[in-house]
Amino acid sequence: MAKDMTGTINTLRNIAVGRCRERLDQAAQKAKDLINNGQSVEQKEKPLSGKEQYGVTSLLKHKHGL
Repeated sequence: MAKDMTGTINTLRNIAVGRCRERLDQAAQKAKDLINNGQSVEQKEKPLSGKEQYGVTSLLKHKHGL
């Protein structure tokens, strides 16, 4: 049973790491595109609402596309 749990944990970890790598690759490509187009991240992505968001997750999504 311990082998089953270890295998399951390893599988879930590998899936999570894979998804993170995909998001990092997408963010890197997005940054390259913005640099090549001469636009800053702030110009490209303005919040749709006039309300500023100050949470860590919101900041990462807004500034880095994560």
